[in-house]
Amino acid sequence: MVWETPVFLFALWLAPLVGGVFIYAHRKRKVTATKFADQAMISRLMPTFESSRVWIKALVISVAVVFLIVACARPRFGVFFEEVTGRGVDLFVVLDVSRSMLAEDVAPNRLDRAKSDIIDLLQKLEGDRVGLIAFAGAPVELVPLTTDHGFLRMVLDDIDPDSAPRGGSLIGDAIRKAMASMEDRRDRDQVIVLITDGEDHDSFPAEAARQAAERNIRIISVGLGDTGEGARIPKRGDDGSLVFTKHEGQEVWSKMDETLLKEIALATSGAYVPARTTAYDLGLIYDEHLANLTRGEFLTEKRKRYREQFQLFGGLGLALLLVEMLIPRFGTRRAQNSEVTA
Repeated sequence: MVWETPVFLFALWLAPLVGGVFIYAHRKRKVTATKFADQAMISRLMPTFESSRVWIKALVISVAVVFLIVACARPRFGVFFEEVTGRGVDLFVVLDVSRSMLAEDVAPNRLDRAKSDIIDLLQKLEGDRVGLIAFAGAPVELVPLTTDHGFLRMVLDDIDPDSAPRGGSLIGDAIRKAMASMEDRRDRDQVIVLITDGEDHDSFPAEAARQAAERNIRIISVGLGDTGEGARIPKRGDDGSLVFTKHEGQEVWSKMDETLLKEIALATSGAYVPARTTAYDLGLIYDEHLANLTRGEFLTEKRKRYREQFQLFGGLGLALLLVEMLIPRFGTRRAQNSEVTA
């Protein structure tokens, strides 16, 4: 048995509480009655306080609450196999994790902003296979092409500048890594979403883009950062204080290189998104550039499923509530009333 929303099971403590309140109310009613009349008068004027009847009603209503809570937790059991045929595009997110992505000209910084927007993009990519490559001085495939977007989100949360070896920014190597990680397919479109500030250290990204074009791989380049003055690159000093990266005694300023990113996108018939320092929506990028791509068929497979069974428990719970309503709360004193009449 598996549970779709097991958090509701924490509410099972309500069942004995409801039963206890029911019994407490009965006893309180009985004690209150004795304060206003003696036992003989109570016997003539009021119905009987049968403890067994109250305990039965309390038990029934408690079990009903248990069934209803279990139904809310959505239990699933009973295995069946379902044939699933996936259709979608192959898309690699290539994310720059170099130190320059820590610049804060984009709030909270370039890297965190990119991670947040990738999550927005994933919400639009249902059924598509998505992979993740982080790069700085060298590219690293963190997630191969997969439809398990939840796993990709988990990996994305942990990405930082230490996710790729060596410092620097080699965009060309990252593009070639993404190409090598995608098998050459003609039955579906293949896309690389490159998110970077555009700085490159002689990795020949334009040449890599032309190679991608030969394989009909589109590149959508997203440029983050200020294109004018740029921004300093923060880091923590030995004493924990915030300092800025220096080179030969001078603070390093990082600014976004739009020219290179435009060239990469143009070479592959892709698109350049000038995010710069303003807000941008990768979900909108999907609607404009990815929604109409050719989606190929993935391998058909049988997946193990469990049948939803919440209806069974919900029905039992409602039925028990109805039974509880039909059980009279008090007994009658027919015998005693007959004697009085005689």
